[in-house]
Amino acid sequence: MIAGHGPNIGHGYVKYVVITAQGAELPAVVFPSQIARSSHAVAGGLAQAASVDIGGTRYWTGDDALLAGSPTTILSQQRLSDPAFIPALLRGALDRFGYLDGAASGICVTGLPASWATDGELARRLGERLREATAYQVIKVIPEPLGLIYSLLLDNNGRIVGDASLQSGKVGIVDIGHLTVDIAVIRNLVPVPASLDTWQLGTSKPLAQVRSQLATMFDRELGMVEADKAVRDGALRVGGRLAALPMGWDRPLIENGEQLASRLVEAWGSGAGLDVVLIGGGGAEVPQLVEAIARRFPQAEVIVEPQLAIARGYARLARRLGGGQ
Repeated sequence: MIAGHGPNIGHGYVKYVVITAQGAELPAVVFPSQIARSSHAVAGGLAQAASVDIGGTRYWTGDDALLAGSPTTILSQQRLSDPAFIPALLRGALDRFGYLDGAASGICVTGLPASWATDGELARRLGERLREATAYQVIKVIPEPLGLIYSLLLDNNGRIVGDASLQSGKVGIVDIGHLTVDIAVIRNLVPVPASLDTWQLGTSKPLAQVRSQLATMFDRELGMVEADKAVRDGALRVGGRLAALPMGWDRPLIENGEQLASRLVEAWGSGAGLDVVLIGGGGAEVPQLVEAIARRFPQAEVIVEPQLAIARGYARLARRLGGGQ
């Protein structure tokens, strides 16, 4: 049996799940999708930030990239061509798992936004970036929302275990990411090609509005990662103390949720033909984005650990492809 790797290198966060050859899921790795060139260590420091080597240049990844002041994030298809961005993030994730010099083997399943994944050239470029960081035996690229349902349909050995409504029903899938929202429909375990779609309705735009509002009110600089944490906590750390967010701070999120729900109605109508609507992705952890969908589609449900679901589905499919089932 072969280990299954499920890297989900999102626009907001890297999420990575590994299932070992014995079928055990390792503690997941999650960190912000940002990098920065590392500088020389400061003499006398009690600790040093870890860095990764990509093409002879060293990079900090995740929260450590904030040490450079202005970390790099790429919210476009340019990330698939950049020689350092995806390799550095992947190498940073593997190092966090404890793989020596990022060297990991096994089968890798990863994904692209639903409409991107239908473009073979984009999938090829993603595979190239991954191979620059480590040597997987096989790399398979699928539409991201499929990973979400595979986290429920498959176990750690790749066996189909989901309940009847998922195996034999018609299931709508909503993946709320940082940049994009991706949707898909699966009927009797078969993805419906025409149902795959990608919308620029992720959390990045409303988060930017919330960030601007909070930065003005609390008179402090605020990064997107800090704004995201404030949204999830309902509070912001200011001067060493937690401060409650102001009245109406979540209006951009509520408006984005309503817009997303309306687009789903355009795609699926009343949803009467769907047995289940599954909601996942990091945005599914934000109630203001989910409530509008739930009002339009009463069969909608947020899956457990929505931020990790896609990476877990990737890893479980990788195990299936590796003969684990």
